[in-house]
Amino acid sequence: MAEPRNLVELFLEVVRRRGDAVALRYKRDGRWLGITWNEWAAEVKRLAWAFVKMGLPPRGVVTIAAKNRHEWVTVDLAVQMAGGILVPIYPTLLAAEAQYITNNCQARIAVVEDAKQLAKVAVGADTLPHLQQIILIDGAADDPRVLSYKAFRRLGDDLDETDLAARYRDIGPGDIVTMVYTSGTTGLPKGAMLTHDNFLFISDAVLHFFEIAPGDVVLSFLPLSHIYARAGEFYPSLRAGIEICFAESIDKLSENLVEVRPTILCTVPRVLEKVYAAIIAKTAVAPAITRKLFTWALAVGRESAPYREKNQPLPAWLSLQHRLAKALVYDKIAARFGGRVRLLAVAGAPMSREIAEYFYALDVLTLEAYGMTECSDPATLNTLRRHRFGTVGLPLPGVEIKIAPDGEILMRSRAVFAGYFNLPEATAETLVDGWLHTGDIGEFDPDGMLRITDRKKDLIVTSGGKNIAPQKIESMLIADPFIAQAVVLGDKLKYLTALIVPAMDALAPVVREQGFALPERAAIATCQPAVDLIRGRIAEINQRLAKFETVKDFRLLDHDLTLESGELTPTLKVKRKVVQQKFASLIAEMYPEIPSD
Repeated sequence: MAEPRNLVELFLEVVRRRGDAVALRYKRDGRWLGITWNEWAAEVKRLAWAFVKMGLPPRGVVTIAAKNRHEWVTVDLAVQMAGGILVPIYPTLLAAEAQYITNNCQARIAVVEDAKQLAKVAVGADTLPHLQQIILIDGAADDPRVLSYKAFRRLGDDLDETDLAARYRDIGPGDIVTMVYTSGTTGLPKGAMLTHDNFLFISDAVLHFFEIAPGDVVLSFLPLSHIYARAGEFYPSLRAGIEICFAESIDKLSENLVEVRPTILCTVPRVLEKVYAAIIAKTAVAPAITRKLFTWALAVGRESAPYREKNQPLPAWLSLQHRLAKALVYDKIAARFGGRVRLLAVAGAPMSREIAEYFYALDVLTLEAYGMTECSDPATLNTLRRHRFGTVGLPLPGVEIKIAPDGEILMRSRAVFAGYFNLPEATAETLVDGWLHTGDIGEFDPDGMLRITDRKKDLIVTSGGKNIAPQKIESMLIADPFIAQAVVLGDKLKYLTALIVPAMDALAPVVREQGFALPERAAIATCQPAVDLIRGRIAEINQRLAKFETVKDFRLLDHDLTLESGELTPTLKVKRKVVQQKFASLIAEMYPEIPSD
């Protein structure tokens, strides 16, 4: 069979192969329900025809604001089948941000999950002049522009498969399939235009590195509005024809992992950092015999790691210990992820090498990847056979990467985007002679594994002229069991400081041992035993840093940095400018020589 020219042809070819096998699973009223490939295809066609009946023209734009659910991916493929372009909007965005994207992409139709998302776009024509109709997935609304999901589906009852096929057969590899607005850590979002060929290439490349086949199960919980979940997880899973399950929410993830027992899991470092902190906290209060057993198993894992990384057999005595540790400890850790995960991909933000090695010592291999919206994410991968902690692996087949004289990572491949929507100058700055300028700083190790050192815009240049990558120091800080989050500061200043979110669960038993009670979060900054403990931990970390990289002062924050509070991006990277503005008074305390405004 000829290679598919677009994602719709790819989808229909997989449907022909997989037929009545389960494609999607979701939980409703306490039960997991399944949708077969044939059922899914029928629903996609119905919705595609409904979009045509609504007047969506070829290359017309539809937005979607919803959490991960089977309707999300069905709408995605239906818009494609109708010849349209889907623009995802994070459900967590403020109304003004959602309206900016809806207006900027010139969307004609908006699909929203519920009344909360509806309120963001159900505004006057003076605010959203292009928007004509809104489809509400859950509930109903007394607004002539709003159509319930059930009513929308009924528009597809008189499906004309011949006319619909004419729509998607006219789609070429270079046609735009989606515009993903980069959340970024600074500035207004830009619509990155991605083509069918971008995603076809990435899906092929990922499957070249990973042996994914029917029988595998993926649990989807990262937002499909982000390129990582869609390009790195959804489309490769679709191409492989495997079962895709949708987690109820991030809060239900632990429960859903045990229920679904996935073999593939795509996650971000912050999720693993929380698991790491939970293991540390639970071990700290466990009976002495349990702590000794865990410490022994961790030591066995660390001793075994060099052999396993090189795919070498363990010495007999170590192999026996490792098998025993697996039965007594490692399998319990694996059970937290459902007990069957064989591919645990990590991307979206930098992964602490120390935490990755800690999990590996517990027989959990994390495979860090690297990419960005503009290269259809991912561009590099660690694999089961070739992985190295502290790197993001090897370039995918067909991806060229080189390092510019200033250290910036440049890349070229079929996955590179078509440019920013209606922003020719920004496109020209990012795409130069066919090379994508990533804005990331990196280097290759002797074996060709790529190491990311920092974002070009995040580099700190002290008043003494020292160039410092804060990412490296932050990774060392958050690898400490008493530190949950850290933001290093000091650009254009004499020395480095840090804002620290303490790991409260780990702090509590230690503070109690000293005869103190850990106060409420709001008072953590004034709890001297906690401050002294963190100061000591930072002093230990400073001993492993060059003098100009050491953290001279810090302040404890009384809450986690979160997506909801606007301090993190959807992949849980820190928005540095927002944090610096929000905590300006605390930062000023650490630089008393600088006059306050």
